[in-house]
Amino acid sequence: MVGKHGFHLLFAIVFIKFVVGIDIDNDTDEDGWNWNKILASRQQIIANGNVWPTPHEEKQECLILITHNQVMKHCPGNETSYDRTTIHRNSDNGKYRGAFMGLGSDDKEGKGRRMWLLKSWLKGGDPRDLLVEIDTVTGKVMQELRIEGCVDGHDAVRVGRRVFIVDTRHGDIIEIAIPPLSPPFFTSSIAAGAERVKRQHFVNIIKRHRGHTRADHINNVAIHPNLLLTNLHGKDGMKPKVKEGSNSKTRLSALDRNLPETEGRELNLKQDGFDSVRNVGTWCHGIAFWEDTDTDQIKLISLDSKSGSIVSVVLAGVNYGHREVIWTPDLEHPILKPPDGVARAYNNGAAVFAKGLAVQAGVAYFGVTYARAPPLRQTVPECLLVSIDLKSRREIFVRTVLSNGLINQILTKSYLGDIQLSDEPSSMEVTQHDGGDGEGTLVDYCEDLDDACSDAYTDRTICQHKKDAKSVCCACKGGRRIKRPLRHGALGDEIMKLEKTPNATVTFVPHHTCLNGNGITKRIPLHMKEGKGLRSATSIQSDLDGVVRHICNVNVEPFQALLKDLGGDEGFILENQHSNGNAIIARQAVLQKFKPGCEVITLIFSSRNARKVYHFPWLYKWLPMLQEQILGPLGIPVNQIIRMQVANMPRGSDIRFHSDLNPWVKASHRFHVPIITHPDIFFLAEMINKGNSSVRIRSNAGEVYEFNNAKRHAVKNLGPSRVHLIIDWVENPIYHDETFASEVFVKLRPKEVCTHASGVNEMECNNFEMEYNTKRKKVEDGEKEEL
Repeated sequence: MVGKHGFHLLFAIVFIKFVVGIDIDNDTDEDGWNWNKILASRQQIIANGNVWPTPHEEKQECLILITHNQVMKHCPGNETSYDRTTIHRNSDNGKYRGAFMGLGSDDKEGKGRRMWLLKSWLKGGDPRDLLVEIDTVTGKVMQELRIEGCVDGHDAVRVGRRVFIVDTRHGDIIEIAIPPLSPPFFTSSIAAGAERVKRQHFVNIIKRHRGHTRADHINNVAIHPNLLLTNLHGKDGMKPKVKEGSNSKTRLSALDRNLPETEGRELNLKQDGFDSVRNVGTWCHGIAFWEDTDTDQIKLISLDSKSGSIVSVVLAGVNYGHREVIWTPDLEHPILKPPDGVARAYNNGAAVFAKGLAVQAGVAYFGVTYARAPPLRQTVPECLLVSIDLKSRREIFVRTVLSNGLINQILTKSYLGDIQLSDEPSSMEVTQHDGGDGEGTLVDYCEDLDDACSDAYTDRTICQHKKDAKSVCCACKGGRRIKRPLRHGALGDEIMKLEKTPNATVTFVPHHTCLNGNGITKRIPLHMKEGKGLRSATSIQSDLDGVVRHICNVNVEPFQALLKDLGGDEGFILENQHSNGNAIIARQAVLQKFKPGCEVITLIFSSRNARKVYHFPWLYKWLPMLQEQILGPLGIPVNQIIRMQVANMPRGSDIRFHSDLNPWVKASHRFHVPIITHPDIFFLAEMINKGNSSVRIRSNAGEVYEFNNAKRHAVKNLGPSRVHLIIDWVENPIYHDETFASEVFVKLRPKEVCTHASGVNEMECNNFEMEYNTKRKKVEDGEKEEL
């Protein structure tokens, strides 16, 4: 029987524990695994992308984003400027869900070059998970090792010489030895602690840590010296409503690393003094710990994935268990609003969803999209990358990343260490229009067959009371249901204007460094323009760098002003160029045949074999501006340019599918400098010549890119005029002094008229103005000229 004072004490304990939120057991049971012991002791805990205690970090350190099929580097920068590049693209339908650096590939500066990716691959009748070794400099896959018995892996965390892999299908954490790298780093990786594989093409499994089930759905693991902290969906994780004071079946749980496999179990409060965290949210992702020095609290930072929000829960310090929502998404953001037909087909599955979390220097980074339903996750073309200052709860930025699926993991430098990257990183991003994997994956699409069906999304009783609702309303499992490629956002809307839509769109992330680390202009290797190199570029994901390459961004505003003074489209007409002092090439029949409606101002031209160049008068009038704004930043001297033209496509003009095949093509790099452009320009390239795989190259003004013009390509203009400066340049000077270069250099005079007959190497030019009309008429009457 409890006395008066004992009753008051018991009441106070109950009040403190359940009303105020402080867990008395958590503070006093030092023999068990309470959160104060786990965190305040400051034993190291390593999660995928997060390290606790937090080492010294800078807010501007670059992050690595692991998306469905890409590895990307993102340097946060500031609110308006940042750096994002692509390290690797996957060419099949495997899903990347974790990453860690290999042992033994460090350079003199301690930067690693080989990264292991966890690929969950559910394809056909052979479900299997792999570790994929990639070279972070070249982006190439070096080897693949199978993880026997692992299916639907969701996370991989390296601690020293061991890697812990989440086997979601079976509810296990698989501990493996870190495998050796492929040559030339095999020996050095063994010396650094990697373990030779005992069975070819398989990793060495050390132990299976058991205690969870498939129904628990493990998402993430964080490695403590004695514990495995696990983030679980819970069997009915989607059903409970998450409110203040209520618990979700989703929980942050733990396993004892030291228990034998046969005795593995989930830790609990009664036996172990461990209290799982159950009030984070629903379908949670991400395990990170952060110390709030203002309040002397250590908090769990995690994602309430169902609401797309980021939350904190106090685990050490006063007010234990207090949950706070730090940030919630704007549900009206265009990236978070799926196409209407997709939303109708998936009902609540096409809704906000958060995944991928890292905390660095007190700043949280995570991804948010609308793809809650698993079938949508690999097809969603765009994702929001969000940055939040945890102390001030201030939103630093919300950026759109063309991710081709979810951002599955975000990794910090503290976790990965320094990484070697290419001197010429790819700043191109690819948005798939065929389902996200290059193989035509389709998504469900639904159309309501009755206007009254719109109310069924908010009032589900309509499904029972409206006659034929279950056959005509998508919300009631009816409607017209089809499957189609997912086309979403601005890029999806744009390509719908074409009769035949491309498989993907390439866009460029702004970069202003045009030279590589060796001071050489970025470029596509010339061997990609012929033979084996040309034929090898077939995959949009893995081979795109052999077809198009973003070089950098330059300032084209002075060029735009020049074209305005020239009179716009009128300035491109040959008669106007001729009368205003430029030399011209009378070859209108060829333009009409292959490029109807297009017009050019030629500044430099070459012979077919690229051994002789012709400079046109307007070149010298424009050269100071060109050198300052474009050629100088690009590192291209005039004596390496064999052809340069300003190409205009007025409204309704068209460049038909063709490839450039003359000798000068194989000898030169073709750079496009968009001067005036708009979203209704469609530059299309075939990945497989005369095949079905095509890609759209979408560029903004000033975004310089190289295109492999030996590939078949076409351009369609469905809007106002588009103007590009096109530069064809060679890697070695054609001449060193134009004064003594009469054999290879011709400086044309004002109003000179030239023709370039088919099969003839050099141009024929004269200085007689009266002959211009005669030459033009001969061409228009059908005399063949070279394109």
